[in-house]
Amino acid sequence: MGTVVRVTAPARLHLGFLDLNGSTGRKFGSIGLAIDSHRTVVEALFCLSHERHVLPEGLRKKVDRLVTLFCHHFSNNISRQSSPIQISILEFIPEHAGLGSGTQLAIAVGTALSRLYNIDVDTPTIAAILDRGSRSGIGIAAFDQGGFIVDGGLGPDSNIPPLLIRHAYPENWRVVLIMERTRQGMHGKAETEIFNTLPTFPLPESQAICHLTLMTLLPALIERDIGSFGHSVTEIQRLIGDHFSQAQGGRYTSPAVAKLLAQAQSLGYTGVAQSSWGPTGCIFVDSDAAALALTTQLEDTITNHFDNKTDYSIITTRANSTGAIIDLIKQ
Repeated sequence: MGTVVRVTAPARLHLGFLDLNGSTGRKFGSIGLAIDSHRTVVEALFCLSHERHVLPEGLRKKVDRLVTLFCHHFSNNISRQSSPIQISILEFIPEHAGLGSGTQLAIAVGTALSRLYNIDVDTPTIAAILDRGSRSGIGIAAFDQGGFIVDGGLGPDSNIPPLLIRHAYPENWRVVLIMERTRQGMHGKAETEIFNTLPTFPLPESQAICHLTLMTLLPALIERDIGSFGHSVTEIQRLIGDHFSQAQGGRYTSPAVAKLLAQAQSLGYTGVAQSSWGPTGCIFVDSDAAALALTTQLEDTITNHFDNKTDYSIITTRANSTGAIIDLIKQ
């Protein structure tokens, strides 16, 4: 009693799958980056009242389900005489924008509960208990460590994709995000249906993505070559985006975001991407100055050529290099 557990979890960009073919016995595998522009902040504490959560209505059912799953799994560790728990959401990553809101909420709630109940459990286990990581491990590694991440996908006996690489993202590099507030990316049952019904991803394209990742993208990251890094991201996105185009209406979910990404390329920026199902687009640049110049140009395009100007925002983010922050606050 008297201690608040606060968990601050960073958003993440999902930049593509390594192998959607799966003929080798492993499937998916993901590339991603933890970012600082958005976060989910969860607080949990024992309380005397029976008001279980202090939440926006839209999040109440989700958090109730997470608490139920956690407490059911650890029922032997939790005393029947334990006081009620109150959970508050202070900040929340935008839902279905391609930033990993569901995984970060789940792991943040699970981590807060594990600290309150003094249960020793790692992040991958929390994710598995709370039904996260069924395709990508990027959100799990982003929570644990931050940085630039590649995971190994799922094998026949995998519960959670193994982390293959976690590398620091160059401190001076930035990501310009194009946000569209009124559109959401694919999620839920519709997302599952797409994965179940799309044609098999061609093996040569999967091999090309793996080759690009290992021999171009990662060396460019380590050698801090933004041009080669950007070209690799864009080519990986082309291969994956064209495969999903019949489901999402094009290489990118949002026509407006696609237009702005094309403009960035025409201006000489090499790295453009959609995070996950979008609609968030991202452009990789090598400095604050480049980010400011690009942001100004894209905002001018929105002002002069877009009808619903307030539907869009252009922001610059750094990478998150630490992962989640867990604070124990004495009341």
